Amino acid sequence: MTHPLAGQWSLDFPAYSCEQMFDIAVDIESYPRFLPFCRATRIRHRDGNTLDVDNAFGAGPIQAHFQTRAVLDRPHRLEITSRQAPFTQFRLIWSFEPLPGGGCRVRAAYHVGLRSTLLQSLALLSLPEFERRVLSGFRRRVAVVMGG
Repeated sequence: MTHPLAGQWSLDFPAYSCEQMFDIAVDIESYPRFLPFCRATRIRHRDGNTLDVDNAFGAGPIQAHFQTRAVLDRPHRLEITSRQAPFTQFRLIWSFEPLPGGGCRVRAAYHVGLRSTLLQSLALLSLPEFERRVLSGFRRRVAVVMGG
């Protein structure tokens, strides 16, 4: 049994509202533009505040196709989950908190377990660089969307 990977990060955006940041995070079909290794995302089904999403991630010969479910609570929270291979568990929670004086703090917390010990080991080794690339990619996406 592999141990899950878990972590969290936060970014402050003093010039933008939580509604604006939520809208960027919930634009799941744009994830390939800023998330490392994300090749494609497609919303397969919408039902109220729930989205079922097809995902394709990969790097070199390692490719993964899986489905996730996103539950939206605008503008406070976005929770993305999956138990499909390659995961034993996948949970990503975005939260959006107003900053004193205006703006928004974007937080993300994740908990990921992979079925393959090899993939889990590779993920553990690449995690610091992956997190750095996610943060810089999200900042760039905000700048593109918001025109800054």
